[in-house]
Amino acid sequence: TTEEMKTVLEKVISDIGAGLKELDVENARSAEELTDIDLTGTEATQILNEKISRTPYGLSSLIITPEGQVSAAAPSVYSGLVGEDLSYQPEVIYANTEEKPIISNVFLMKEGFFGISQSYPIFSSHNEYRGYTDITYRPEEFLSQFIMPIDEQTKYDFFILQPDGMTVYETNPEEIGKNALTDPLYQDPEIHRISENITSEKSGEITYTFWNREWNTKVPRLAVWDTMEYGEQKWRVAIVRDIEEKDNETVAGTDAGWEKTNTLNESISALDLFISEGKSYALEHTKEEALYEFNNLSGPFVSGDKYIFAYDGNGTCLALPYQSGLIGKNRMKLTDINGFAILPALIDVAHMGGGYLYFVYPNPADGFKPELKLFSVAPISDDWFIGSGIYLPKIDAAIHSEDISALLKRVKGAVAHADDVGKKQAIVDFNDINGSFADGGSYIFAYDYNGMTLALPHQPDYIGTNREEFTDKYGSRITRMEIDAAKRGGGYVYVVYYNPETGKDELKLCYVAPAGDDWLVGSGIYTGEEFEA
Repeated sequence: TTEEMKTVLEKVISDIGAGLKELDVENARSAEELTDIDLTGTEATQILNEKISRTPYGLSSLIITPEGQVSAAAPSVYSGLVGEDLSYQPEVIYANTEEKPIISNVFLMKEGFFGISQSYPIFSSHNEYRGYTDITYRPEEFLSQFIMPIDEQTKYDFFILQPDGMTVYETNPEEIGKNALTDPLYQDPEIHRISENITSEKSGEITYTFWNREWNTKVPRLAVWDTMEYGEQKWRVAIVRDIEEKDNETVAGTDAGWEKTNTLNESISALDLFISEGKSYALEHTKEEALYEFNNLSGPFVSGDKYIFAYDGNGTCLALPYQSGLIGKNRMKLTDINGFAILPALIDVAHMGGGYLYFVYPNPADGFKPELKLFSVAPISDDWFIGSGIYLPKIDAAIHSEDISALLKRVKGAVAHADDVGKKQAIVDFNDINGSFADGGSYIFAYDYNGMTLALPHQPDYIGTNREEFTDKYGSRITRMEIDAAKRGGGYVYVVYYNPETGKDELKLCYVAPAGDDWLVGSGIYTGEEFEA
């Protein structure tokens, strides 16, 4: 009901405000510690490192002088920014002009993705303005901790707009950073109408027609929105539902799909055969002919939960038979329910020549319920690839947001430790079986970018060996995927790996982050779910 939507919306806005307040508290703490010290010295950098290690979704922290110069940066992978002149950036100009806590608008970062800078002024003990310090974060990562738990439990979608129309958050993250008033993506008269209404009014509700949650048909939808005000920032936070909810149980038809009585190994063999058939068809026909068949709900490559998908090398969807509304859309920012970056990983595996990986994806044969899926990917040419997968509904891969926050803090703490004591000593500490970094299944591991094992406290025999081509028991090249994720600035990787607490191979969600220019650190969360061959 509309009243229920308003209640949920109120909670989301309250939770986001509390999260922003926590970042303000961390910024204020560091600003006080920076009051009279050298803002270019190691002490200042250490303060920033400690702050980032306490903020799970923080990417970086800088100190910006009143002249717009970067005087310190953390973690160390951002040290190259020190000395840069950022005085031309509107966000820097505004923060230095206002001399008060600021939440910036969404802006394009040098890394190629959109970010938000939450800053706090630094004053000397004589009340002289010395510049500001900040925490920069990706809005989809920071905001998802408040929105995703509700999104998973309900049939609601969410989006957040700035009053100027810029998208701060969208359930489909590839839309973040696009302007709902000016971007060609939104020039459909119906979408333009609701965007104008939402950006011009502080609160309200509106009905419109658009693709449903599953992106397989257009339906009437209801959007209810209100304004979250924090400082001078005003975000229009909207909750959306389909007015006429479709029974998605039969979307994938009544075809058998994959054989449900197979063992996992038998299913993988069947998956390999299916991918081989799809690749042969694509190579023997034109690209247009192949994509037509891959998207054909009555064709040979679509049967229940068994289907082929296809993307180009830039992440644009070419074939997705049960979600036709996504064909032609770029999905590079798509993540699963735990934050795993789907398209970058698929593309990486395709560039390896193909292979296996895991992530959570909606099952069209089970009401589009998010379920763990073992995927196989095969390149067709240099510019596009196909894939398919086996859903594993018995494996619960949903991770609590509190556990993910703890994982991020653990890895960021390891990065900060490496920055403080240096690579050599940090590796010794990570491998100390009696130390804090080797705490059961929460241990820290480390590799260099060539795959050399630097830290693996519960499997010391592997230290000093190269594991770049290591695969888990189901063929996923997990070390390569962890290196690729770290090189992108950090990210999640699913693995099936030995749990030192149980002695069994279990599903594990890892997070890795660069600890320098040529090595990474990581840790993970074991789900307790054991794979059965």
